[in-house]
Amino acid sequence: MKKQADAVAVVSSYVGQGDSFHGDFQLTGALRVDGTVSGTVRSTSQVIIGPTGHVKTNVEADSVIVSGRVDGNIYALDFVHLLKQARVMGDIVAANLLVDEGVIFEGRAKINHLNVGG
Repeated sequence: MKKQADAVAVVSSYVGQGDSFHGDFQLTGALRVDGTVSGTVRSTSQVIIGPTGHVKTNVEADSVIVSGRVDGNIYALDFVHLLKQARVMGDIVAANLLVDEGVIFEGRAKINHLNVGG
């Protein structure tokens, strides 16, 4: 697993604070969410949920970094990093999971190095 600080991808799509998006995100690049997203989120790169971000759906990506809120399941081929102010209400399936002190997590976590997917 890469260190979180070394693993932040170049963001190609962005939902800003105060903005909302409902629909189907299918990305090859990284997505940063500081607003609200509902629908579906799939990226072959990274999804970053910022401190003001709220994702109301499942997230599928290579890696996921959460410092906001996720109401849905998270599936990551590489890693999930829950930063100290993160709130996750759903299950996590990832090859690697890093949870900082202060995280609120209600769900199940499965560390699966062989086959990750929803």
